[in-house]
Amino acid sequence: MINRLFQILSFLIFGLTSSGCTVDYLDYYQHLESPDGKFNYCLYSDVGIGDPGFYVLKLEKGINPEELPIKWSFKDGISDRDDNWIRSRTVLYNYDEASLFTSNPSIELMDNRFVVFSRGGYQMGLYDIELDNDTINFVSPWNEWYSQSTLSTNDKDKEEEEYGKWIERNLDIPIKSYIKNNQQ
Repeated sequence: MINRLFQILSFLIFGLTSSGCTVDYLDYYQHLESPDGKFNYCLYSDVGIGDPGFYVLKLEKGINPEELPIKWSFKDGISDRDDNWIRSRTVLYNYDEASLFTSNPSIELMDNRFVVFSRGGYQMGLYDIELDNDTINFVSPWNEWYSQSTLSTNDKDKEEEEYGKWIERNLDIPIKSYIKNNQQ
């Protein structure tokens, strides 16, 4: 039975890969209007196989955030043109190698100045609209943590606990502190 399921799955993957089947590259979650009403800040996840990636894009009001025409295929990925379009509008981006703390992604506008990206119960990224800058943002928080970690076992529960503490110390608390110290 398992062998048969593996054969079917392999056939499907091969078929999709060789056929060039396309899917939407970015999955829409939500958007917020900028304080000046000129833009939308929009949260998406990518179709990455394995590690979930999250984008916060700053889009012109004339663009429908729920219907971006960016396609991805197993064969070709996304076009250079689409990749450049995304990069030119990205204000925050991060992904998680371990797929930890990825639930409930959201963005919030705070004090009409800060776009805060949260996931897994933690604030993970801060974009300061006034400075037009991703003030606090790690592209790969897990890699940052791992490069500093002294964890020497493959204990997933211990990894999650230690990583969570690191996120709190290096992202969640600093974001809250930055907002508090820079409120208008």
